[in-house]
Amino acid sequence: MKTDDRLIYLILTAQQTLRTHLNNALAAGGVRVTIAQSGILFLLKQKDGRTMTELSRILGIDNSTLTGLTDRLEKAGMVKRSANPGDRRSSHIYITQEGTEQAEGAKGVIHNVNDRIKEGFSTAEVDAFKAVLGAFTTKFN
Repeated sequence: MKTDDRLIYLILTAQQTLRTHLNNALAAGGVRVTIAQSGILFLLKQKDGRTMTELSRILGIDNSTLTGLTDRLEKAGMVKRSANPGDRRSSHIYITQEGTEQAEGAKGVIHNVNDRIKEGFSTAEVDAFKAVLGAFTTKFN
């Protein structure tokens, strides 16, 4: 039997399956953010006060998508915006205590899903998979 060699289709399908599973796992774990929103919170925990442009660049999403994600986080009390005194067109985003708590909850859920992904595979297979993903990312960046 011939294996499926439609790599783009397989990668996109795997990505969507994982995103859906992660969002469901986050909700089931009582976490009130999506995987996309958690990425913003993780970055703000690393370095608070990032600009929208900086977040957009790091996450690889356009500004309009980031604005919607940030609007929802702000409405939920997880981030706050502050005008950039040096540039009125931009603002800095700061994580709140609620955002920090949600990021910690998301981190635990994501860690558990990551462990589940590796189940049933040998260390060598996981290492090979990571090498392929790393090479793939490098090739197209």
